[in-house]
Amino acid sequence: MMLRAVARCCGHWPPGAAAADGMLWQTELRPHAAGEFSMAAAQANLVMEDQAQVLASPAATLVGLYDGHGGPETSRFLRSSLFPHVQRFAKEQGGEMSTEVIRRAFGAAEEDFLQQVRQAWPKQPRMAAVGSCCLLGAIAGDTLYVANLGDSRAVLGRRVVGGGMAVAERLSTDHNVSSQEVRNDVAAQNPDDAQIVVHTRGAWRIKGIIQVSRSIGDVYLKKPEYSMDPIFRQIGPVIAMKRPALSAEPQIQVRKLKPTDQFLIFASDGLWEHLSDNDAVQIVFKNPRTGIANRLVRAALKEATKRREVSLNDLKTIERGVRRHFHDDISVVVVYLDRHRGRRQTRVVDSSMNCTSAPVDIYSSSVQSVQARKDYRDSG
Repeated sequence: MMLRAVARCCGHWPPGAAAADGMLWQTELRPHAAGEFSMAAAQANLVMEDQAQVLASPAATLVGLYDGHGGPETSRFLRSSLFPHVQRFAKEQGGEMSTEVIRRAFGAAEEDFLQQVRQAWPKQPRMAAVGSCCLLGAIAGDTLYVANLGDSRAVLGRRVVGGGMAVAERLSTDHNVSSQEVRNDVAAQNPDDAQIVVHTRGAWRIKGIIQVSRSIGDVYLKKPEYSMDPIFRQIGPVIAMKRPALSAEPQIQVRKLKPTDQFLIFASDGLWEHLSDNDAVQIVFKNPRTGIANRLVRAALKEATKRREVSLNDLKTIERGVRRHFHDDISVVVVYLDRHRGRRQTRVVDSSMNCTSAPVDIYSSSVQSVQARKDYRDSG
């Protein structure tokens, strides 16, 4: 049981099913301490760069969503390391969740990944050029913590008192220089660098390269000794900087849950590129719970195909990698808040047996499932 549970948390036994086109995945509705949750994902890249997981224990629920860029290494690393760091630091504080626990967990994850880059250097210089957004949700008793690096997003669906309506409330900040406010923040931190944010290839980018301003990894944009090393020139040009161009400091929001707080939507930017906060909240509010995360994914795919004037059936025939021209990897977790009104424990319990993760790579998981079914039929 324990081996199976650990494997499930790492994604080797994904608790769900790939869809007919082999690039979609969802899991059935599952319980957590304050209600139920639903998960779904869609792959677009040649290798899945999104990772998502939920750890549900009797006392607390953790939601992790990691949107990698430059490759899958950092998001896969976070999948295996962030929750253990949260649990370790919570135990050091007597099992209590806090902003300090979360901040230390993010810092430890960043340092651990930097250590992996050091160990891989100089044989694998590309490791210095991969990174990931990192979105963490933690529900402990009646308190919700949302910590974020990058442009994945957490949105609350809140019922309007006295009416059958729900409104959307964003609980995280998009750390993306497409926002004027974020560009101003980055420029203020780099007053002597006129080229810290430039508009190129149709978008604002830090050092002309990346749109997110906070991440785990991306060591070449944080440690000049890597980007200036001649070995790194195998990967990209020298990047002149006097200080880290990106930050790994999470922005943390704390909220006391209220009876009108109905559900939470955690998703990578692959969803939010096609659906507004309000669009997503209304879909969840107006539809049955079963398969609700998958419904959000499909709504985003429908919008993506409209823009490119193709059908969803056409999209199924497009190979991974090429499919990235139509949409990004998409990961969605919908968490229903049903039983948060009374006084509850706030102690964090180590409970890997209740960890649910999306497949590391949906396409590979789908191929393996098809082969397993074929082998079973042949053996009969």
